[in-house]
Amino acid sequence: MLTIYDLKNKVMLNQPDFFNLVEGFDSFKGVSFVGSFKIIEKELMPRFKQIDLILGMEDQKTGKNLDQLFNVSNKVKELLSVSADFLDRIENQTLQLKFTKDELFHSKYFIVENKTDFIIFNGSMNLTQKALKHNHEMLWMYHGKKNDLQDLKIYEEHQKLFKHNFEKDSVDYLDRKIINNLYGKTRKQITAIIADEVVDKIQQNIVEVNPADVVKITNDAQQKEQTYELHPETVQKVAKELFTEKGNKRRNEEKAREEVKKIVFQDFSDSSENRVIKASELYPKPIWAHQEDKIIVEDENKLFHPLKVDENLVTEDDVRTFVRIIESFRFNKVKNESHQALSAFIYLMTAPMIWKIREIYRKSNFSKSADQIPLSMVLIGRGTTGKTLLVRDYFKKFTGDNSHSLQYTEINDGNASRTDKAVKFLDNYLHSARFISPMIVDELNSNFLHSKVALNAIKQWSNTIQGIHNINIFAMNHNAGSREINNLEEITKRVYYLSFEAPWLPSNQQEINYNMLINDNNDHIYRYVVYELNKRLVNLTGEEEANLIDDYLSLTKNILSNLLRKYGYYDRLKDILGSNYDYKIDRNRITWKMLILDDHYEHIAFTDGDDKYFHVSKAIFNDFKANGYENINQTLDNYFNMFPREAGIAIEQYGNGMRLDIDKFDKFVGEPLIRNHYKKLHKDETQQDDMKEFLKIQTKQTQVIQETMEKLTKQQEEKNRKGFFLVYLNIS
Repeated sequence: MLTIYDLKNKVMLNQPDFFNLVEGFDSFKGVSFVGSFKIIEKELMPRFKQIDLILGMEDQKTGKNLDQLFNVSNKVKELLSVSADFLDRIENQTLQLKFTKDELFHSKYFIVENKTDFIIFNGSMNLTQKALKHNHEMLWMYHGKKNDLQDLKIYEEHQKLFKHNFEKDSVDYLDRKIINNLYGKTRKQITAIIADEVVDKIQQNIVEVNPADVVKITNDAQQKEQTYELHPETVQKVAKELFTEKGNKRRNEEKAREEVKKIVFQDFSDSSENRVIKASELYPKPIWAHQEDKIIVEDENKLFHPLKVDENLVTEDDVRTFVRIIESFRFNKVKNESHQALSAFIYLMTAPMIWKIREIYRKSNFSKSADQIPLSMVLIGRGTTGKTLLVRDYFKKFTGDNSHSLQYTEINDGNASRTDKAVKFLDNYLHSARFISPMIVDELNSNFLHSKVALNAIKQWSNTIQGIHNINIFAMNHNAGSREINNLEEITKRVYYLSFEAPWLPSNQQEINYNMLINDNNDHIYRYVVYELNKRLVNLTGEEEANLIDDYLSLTKNILSNLLRKYGYYDRLKDILGSNYDYKIDRNRITWKMLILDDHYEHIAFTDGDDKYFHVSKAIFNDFKANGYENINQTLDNYFNMFPREAGIAIEQYGNGMRLDIDKFDKFVGEPLIRNHYKKLHKDETQQDDMKEFLKIQTKQTQVIQETMEKLTKQQEEKNRKGFFLVYLNIS
């Protein structure tokens, strides 16, 4: 959140809108890291007639000042993303962009002004959407008048500082003389122009480069002894073509120009189709590969052989152990989470063949794209709920992987919010073009799935990677109060979320000894299922293909089901084998449950004489609107659409609310919330009905008794008459 201290008025402004404060000013000067040129186009260009910016570096890039100069690829991408108006304003100098000429700029300050007034800002904020809207940022501001002598002194000192920074310490980001050459050009043509400009700046000493910094990049021998690293890799390659290992400029200028262009051209054409990562570059070393329709696995002697499976590999003990592992998430926890555990194992068993299934999706006549198959699975846990137990103690041994449990901090060199190194690490595996071992990482940083770098990578992997590749499996801790899980559609179709929230029962109440399960766990089922899956994917029947397109896990579930039937364990899991766990439905279930409970049933209504359906009033969402959510009609739509269509819960949506099925809703949320409420409301009515029925029965019983007594009396009287008549005859 942005906080600004107003020095003039001596007051703290909490969460102010930065651009509201600069309304009415026509000139903007400053030093700042800029996330992208889009913020200049969207926020600065419409507001200011003159913009002069020195592009400083963000905190995490301190020490990488050469990145701005040598990252030709990035500069080309930036220029391709901007409008003609952006280039026009650079050419007519109403937009002037510069970057460091020698020493790094780490200051962040801004001067906005018009003919009479000015404001100076100084503090931590960069010109990025994150800094403006989300980060904790602190600035001080001084709003002054140019005709006030005291104010004028502050204004002049800051103008003098900026003028020196702008004219002496900086160099043009882009020479305005080459702007005309950029209009209508292809990426390759623009790359050649920008590459030439970079070489010119070096050769003509327009930019002064510290030889010591260059040595860190170009001298491979020294690099091994240092932690200094420059990203991306193309920056290092460009620097090596322009400088020697000792930091001196190379003499053959023309050769340098051509080599720089080749490097950048290659960087742009470097796609998943032509990238192959060496096994020696991968750590931990993968143990499963794929070649010529065969699965190749590493043996105990570190040699690779085609996977062979016979019918006796999997025993009844193996199947029993597997079933008990799944059941432990039902009987050892306060809430049944066996469905999540089984779905996680099924995805794990499908993992080596995900690439093949994606190929089938691409070639199939059915209308589904390959990006609908997730390339990552994330087990989300709250504390000790089983996520680490799964990935560390079950998954590793189940796949035959004896390496140590890999932590996120290892692949990212720490748990910092920057995700570049982790993404690069995962990217290497995905582009190996041979290896299919799942990458299992524990303790994923909860910010990873919100990071722009990671999200862009996830989308790129899903959209572009073809051929043989592995998948990623993560365990992530997500406690109450943590940032919300990224539940956007563009992510949920590419990342398979499974939630583990329920705690374990006390050990003396747990039915299943999980330590025994860990000891008995092995890779027999995994090998068998993957082998069978690979074999069947090579020769799919039409029906199998249709089922696979409908559910990419269908073949795996079919193979596993047959294995369970063989040993008589199918019935133990059949209730959760049919459908895949769906995180979104699970979240929606909890969301609806909390909505009803928090509302205390105030906006729930029933129709007289109807015990099947109930109504939810739109007014239940009134508080949502007050808290800044989308308009109430959108909220009504969103909540109505949370119910799976096939479940038959949502019957009708109308202007003031919706009509839902009582028992199907209760089944969806997992407990009889509405049915119990209905019974409570109709309790007196039911009691009266019961009393009426009781009285009715009692009256009927009384009537029957009376009729019986009358009948008996008549019978007795008849009997008495007959007796008297006989006595009379005898006397006579």
